[in-house]
Amino acid sequence: MPGQDLPLLLVRHAIAEEEHRLGDEFRALTPEGRAAFRKHARKLAQLTPLIGVLTSPLVRAVQTAEILAEAFGLSQVEVHPALLPGTRAHKHIVKLAREVGPGWALVGHNPGLKRAGELALDEELPGKMRKGAVLALHPAPKHFTLSWFAAPGSTVRRPRS
Repeated sequence: MPGQDLPLLLVRHAIAEEEHRLGDEFRALTPEGRAAFRKHARKLAQLTPLIGVLTSPLVRAVQTAEILAEAFGLSQVEVHPALLPGTRAHKHIVKLAREVGPGWALVGHNPGLKRAGELALDEELPGKMRKGAVLALHPAPKHFTLSWFAAPGSTVRRPRS
């Protein structure tokens, strides 16, 4: 399978507007959120290549995915409904992660993304899944293993050997 040695990335959208007159799904990234995530995405691109990016259809996630794709030299992102927020989002995200496999980034929302990371690892996350945070996972037979964790403005955390 192509990209087998690559991690799969779970990415929380970058900093967005608190509200939008048309509703939550239309909230866009703030200029500061765009700038901070663009810088973060460039650092991520030095850690691993990507095959593709799947994103929630909500505006803030699509914008985050587009910045991520640009930093990784990818020409497009694909919208996937499994990345929408919801009560069972974490289960849909882990199922999607298994389906697409390594080398993909899945861009979504909390609390589903945080819970998906915990479900995938079968343990607590190594840090807060704050806006723009990225969890890099490798598939294993039963669960996933942690490759690294990165949040904007922080150093990359790797598991202890």
